[in-house]
Amino acid sequence: MDNGRSQYIVYREKENDFGILRLYTIFETQEENGNKEIGKVVGKYWDIMSRSGWYIENQHVVTISTTGNFPTTEIETGGTVTIVKNRVYRDINSLFLKKNYEFIRKNIDLGYCYSLY
Repeated sequence: MDNGRSQYIVYREKENDFGILRLYTIFETQEENGNKEIGKVVGKYWDIMSRSGWYIENQHVVTISTTGNFPTTEIETGGTVTIVKNRVYRDINSLFLKKNYEFIRKNIDLGYCYSLY
């Protein structure tokens, strides 16, 4: 970017049997007279690097300025997400060996603060 502006991506991750789950924040900084500030949040989202077919079903993310206003030097991002895995199994008690489906769901909360200084 130009005019003293830059864009950054930061994240926090959680690792478990589902793989790696990341909560991202994309923000833009501005610099004037040697002082860098976060001017605005461009995006925020969850992403999963899945093991064994886990995927994101529902996500909520919020990012705020810890000072209450933008521009700021510190932001806080928090969110919740539901990750889902479909499990297929055969019903051995069924006469026709019918496939049954089960959904496994996990709710995850994650949050972090990011400061320029």
